[in-house]
Amino acid sequence: MPMSERVLIVESNGLICNQVESILGAAGLQVHCCGDLISATSQIRRLRPGVILLAAGLIISEPTICQQLRSCVSESRLPIILLVPPHQTDLESCLCSSDADDFVCSPFQSEELLVRVLSQIKPQIQPQVAALPSVDYRFLAGISDLANADLDSTQVLQRVVTAIGQVIEVHRCSITMVREDDQFGYVMASNDDPELNGLKIDLAKYPEIQETIRTGKPIFIDNICKHPLMEGVRPYIEKLGFNSLLVLPMVDRQRVIGVLVVRTARSLEGFAAEEISFCQLVANVATSALRFARLASQQDNTETQVQDAEPLDDANFTARGARLDMAAHDLRVLVSVIDGYCMLLQESEPENFSSQQTEFVDGLMMGCRRLVELTNNLLDSSRIESGNLELEIEDTDLRKMIEAASQDIRPLLQRRGIKLDIKCRQEQVPARCDVENIRRVFYNLMSNAIKFTPTGGTIELHFKTDDKSSYVSVLDSGPGIAADLLPTLFDDFSHKQSPDGQHGNGLGLSICKRIVDAHHGRIWAESVAGQGSRFTFCLPTTG
Repeated sequence: MPMSERVLIVESNGLICNQVESILGAAGLQVHCCGDLISATSQIRRLRPGVILLAAGLIISEPTICQQLRSCVSESRLPIILLVPPHQTDLESCLCSSDADDFVCSPFQSEELLVRVLSQIKPQIQPQVAALPSVDYRFLAGISDLANADLDSTQVLQRVVTAIGQVIEVHRCSITMVREDDQFGYVMASNDDPELNGLKIDLAKYPEIQETIRTGKPIFIDNICKHPLMEGVRPYIEKLGFNSLLVLPMVDRQRVIGVLVVRTARSLEGFAAEEISFCQLVANVATSALRFARLASQQDNTETQVQDAEPLDDANFTARGARLDMAAHDLRVLVSVIDGYCMLLQESEPENFSSQQTEFVDGLMMGCRRLVELTNNLLDSSRIESGNLELEIEDTDLRKMIEAASQDIRPLLQRRGIKLDIKCRQEQVPARCDVENIRRVFYNLMSNAIKFTPTGGTIELHFKTDDKSSYVSVLDSGPGIAADLLPTLFDDFSHKQSPDGQHGNGLGLSICKRIVDAHHGRIWAESVAGQGSRFTFCLPTTG
């Protein structure tokens, strides 16, 4: 049985676990943590991880720990990577005596850690997928036609799954919409049986879909009869005739609203990397049609309730806001198609491009990113205006959440040569908030800071907390903001030009303010021209 892309960290230091988990989780790996040998052996038998990250210090107290961990699985040799603390003096003897496959030293560099982990996982899974057929990306032209066709969203989704079945040899390809309570789903399209469309399913009977909803990450199952996730439903699924399973999340504004499920019954188990990338790209495009269908069903209910209302009452305003929301999602279908083509163009033999062609492609990608940003901000703005901003308040450690989120923008910082300096004296910065929406606030503030910070500059993150509130500040080393602009900075469509001539769309800071206001918090800016800017928001620590 090929190893999975699960990673098990055996480390008692919570800070190290959090750091490693944020780096690997951002790359789509499923990460699990435990602190001792007993827990680790239990986890290995249950999870069947593809690689173990082991604290080097555990070898001192238990020299045979690597052999004990490997004895938990008999299918193949379990790769082990040592997590070596700073200033390890006897590294060579430690590696030799441990029988580990590799090591990585802290403080961990994201790229190095990811490469070392993947180098241990990929050799095991690659032979299983090397002979699988390649994908014909010309299918994306058909997706583009669907996006522009005069079809309702359910017809688009049906055409998508049917076309995927013509490109990849599948047992069944389907798209399921997930309701807010995550207990039931509705089959929106199925390539082999259109009569299933609209069927209500109990998600308790689909652990693979539940896991994707819970984590927001894809699920790859090479052999359903051996995978531990499917153990509870194995007697049922063994009769259905498929052997491999791919579940891809369809994510709208950090919420899984549905899944694209691909089942195969081929003699060679698993999926080729190219097939997975292709299906994910198609799922991204189809997400807009799924969101449109979801909003349309809500809109039908809303219009029924307000058909006799006065033109300017709140309910009618909400209905108009919902229509704007759907129009913005329709725009994002086209943006996603353009983005997909640009990405393929950028990755197709760039060494054969002339310098001018490379410049043109880079310009296309930059314009596409701005379109995506504009569309996302329009969606956020219309959702807030129509009263559809839903907050899922929970107790959160702002420091941990933001440090993890900062990993997502490291590549952008590196390309600009900007240093990120996180300053915090406290172990925890507690807050009561909706994590996804506050992460959106952080991304918007960081996007502004990067835009206005010159190459080689520094962005600082500061945290503090008191009895009632916790504070997060983003400080850039840019040109600062004129005093006369500060009072209107958080108004809709208020923006200034960055040093490199870029203009924003004027919605980012406005959305930040509305999200923070909805949390009963505050957000403000401080700046002196020529001395950079500080943006701060605070959130309540208790309900």
